[in-house]
Amino acid sequence: MRRLLLSMLALCALTAVAAPRTVTAPAATKATPAPKATPTGTPVPSGPKVIVYPFTATSSGLPEKAGETVATIFAHAFQASGGLDVLPTPPVTAPKLYPETAAKLGAGYYVAGYLTPIGQGVSVLEQVVSVTNGVIIYSKTAQVFSVSDAGALALDARSAILADAGVGRDYQPSAPSNTPAPTATGPAGQAASIKISGISGVLGHIFGKRPTVAAASPTPEPKPSRRALVVRIGGNAPGGVLTTSTDLLAADLRKHFHTSIVAAPPGAMAATANTICGTDRDATILTGTLEVIPGHFMHRGSSRFYLKAYACFGALLYHGHADAGDTPTAIRKAVDDYVELHPDNR
Repeated sequence: MRRLLLSMLALCALTAVAAPRTVTAPAATKATPAPKATPTGTPVPSGPKVIVYPFTATSSGLPEKAGETVATIFAHAFQASGGLDVLPTPPVTAPKLYPETAAKLGAGYYVAGYLTPIGQGVSVLEQVVSVTNGVIIYSKTAQVFSVSDAGALALDARSAILADAGVGRDYQPSAPSNTPAPTATGPAGQAASIKISGISGVLGHIFGKRPTVAAASPTPEPKPSRRALVVRIGGNAPGGVLTTSTDLLAADLRKHFHTSIVAAPPGAMAATANTICGTDRDATILTGTLEVIPGHFMHRGSSRFYLKAYACFGALLYHGHADAGDTPTAIRKAVDDYVELHPDNR
């Protein structure tokens, strides 16, 4: 009996030693997710894609880099105001390749224009072209005397692009901007807040600091006494383009003749010419018709301008036309043809 009891006790001791020890693991600590990094870079621009080509100087009286400088002002104004994706300006490109180049780079619009020195300022013609159909959706001519003036023109172009793209004229960027708030309302006030660095040296030669023509310069050939009275042109282009084109016609004629723009009563020119001339019977009435031919994919549009000249009693004195890839060139070619045949405006 005693031996049995000892055997049972030994068996219990062995069982206790062999039994696995149960270890209670500490409760797992719930990992706290790392905070998401806040992007600190410049936000990716969105909106219609646009290219600003260097403006073309129509006179040797402007610095070599004048066109590039004005294009830089436009690009900075677009970027500062938001709403547009401004693509880098491609290498030197011939104007006839503007639409094709813009299409290859994925732009929906491009801006180009012309510069002409006038007094202490510069006459700037800006044009906004839709790459999709080659149509000029906006055009404006204005005299520019400062960076703010050029910036105001850029903001007008921006509004036209946003409106055509369906974004709306009142677009305002949602992200905060480092650009100082406008000091006045309207495009001029917004343009005044645009800070543009690195081009002040060139600007000094463009706006108000060009050398004065020396007194010993040759006297320009006197213009004929017969005046050119310009009547608003018609055509299939938007009203704003027709207004700008009328200004261009007057500017090109003014190089050769004493020229002024006059209002014309409704009706055929043969019937209204007498009223237009009034007491200035030694005048010629010039007007015309602009035909804009839209382009299509990978093919730019073109312009044809019909120029007509009338006597004060209504007789048609001249009728000619010129074709070009853009409206200003078509008008200039038509005027040059007229001047070659009628140097005295007769």
